[in-house]
Amino acid sequence: METSNASRRVGLATIRMDLQGQHRAFSVPVPQGPSRLLDLLPATREIANQEAQANIDRSRSEGKDISCRAGCGACCRQIVAISAVEAQSLAELVASMPAERQAVIRERFADGIRRLEEAGVLDASEPKGFRLPVARNQGDLGLSLADLGHRYFRQGIACPFLEDESCSIYEDRPAICRQYHVTSPAANCDHVFEIPIDRIEPTFHVSELLGLLFYKLTNMEQCTLMLIQSLEWSEVNGSVLDQTGDGGLMFKTLMNDIAALAQNEPADPSL
Repeated sequence: METSNASRRVGLATIRMDLQGQHRAFSVPVPQGPSRLLDLLPATREIANQEAQANIDRSRSEGKDISCRAGCGACCRQIVAISAVEAQSLAELVASMPAERQAVIRERFADGIRRLEEAGVLDASEPKGFRLPVARNQGDLGLSLADLGHRYFRQGIACPFLEDESCSIYEDRPAICRQYHVTSPAANCDHVFEIPIDRIEPTFHVSELLGLLFYKLTNMEQCTLMLIQSLEWSEVNGSVLDQTGDGGLMFKTLMNDIAALAQNEPADPSL
């Protein structure tokens, strides 16, 4: 993996990496000097796109076509775990919308939260910016991811940005959405916990790496959350992401973590 960058405020980094047996080279914008973590999102989105495309190309070379299409939105009713960085980005995106549109989206978020509270997945009495999914039984350490995903899916809560079974913020969607693809029939995804789904597993999860970078910079342990919690999390914690760090160093740290995971090594917990 090699990178090169130039310019003072925003440089271009040429990334070369092997993904799924393919050598890929592409350029991403890299913030220079004092930068917010959100300034890394254009780069991380392209990295997620490239990783996803490598998986798609490999799958097709094996005779397995991707069944995901505009109009099949079952995955947008599954639990979507994103980094706090992406949650803040979505909150800022909503805040930039015209008032009438913003009101519609905010109500969808609020409705999803209410339904999770009514289902006992979220505890309404806990602090809104820090709450985690509730354990099923008293004494449990917490829900398994599979159990949580199943309980969430049963509520039928659509992503607030889903319209006509398609993503209305496609260019700004989180990395996990960019890296999610299946080769089994699209109709199967409506029954994701009842019948097998042939999902393509990413080489690395960009949202998790962004969450780790957020933790390194802020030392806040809640570095990932459910997408539906984005607005309530931002309202309490959004100012944390106003702090800045050296953009080049943050990008280098991210790339080092990706390189470590690609070699099946743990990511470095320090910045």
